[in-house]
Amino acid sequence: MPARSTPPERDSDGDDRDWTRARRETAPLLGLGTTLAVTVLAGLGGGYWLDGRLGTRPAFLLLGGVLGVGAALYQFFKAVAGLNKPKADPKR
Repeated sequence: MPARSTPPERDSDGDDRDWTRARRETAPLLGLGTTLAVTVLAGLGGGYWLDGRLGTRPAFLLLGGVLGVGAALYQFFKAVAGLNKPKADPKR
């Protein structure tokens, strides 16, 4: 059986605040991969559906894929640009 590791001892120099701040800053990026995948798949799915309805294979599938990738890139850059904005520090 492997030995249990003990959590590091906490210093009083603000380590807890550093971890809290790091988690708060990375939270918007945690779901970004899923959001990008769903956006691209939604564009492809919509194009596939339109191709089936109109009998125009693969025109709308390709168009939906391009639109899905474009929307995903827009969301990605919007999320990344939001990380660089200065945030007001809450009073402690």
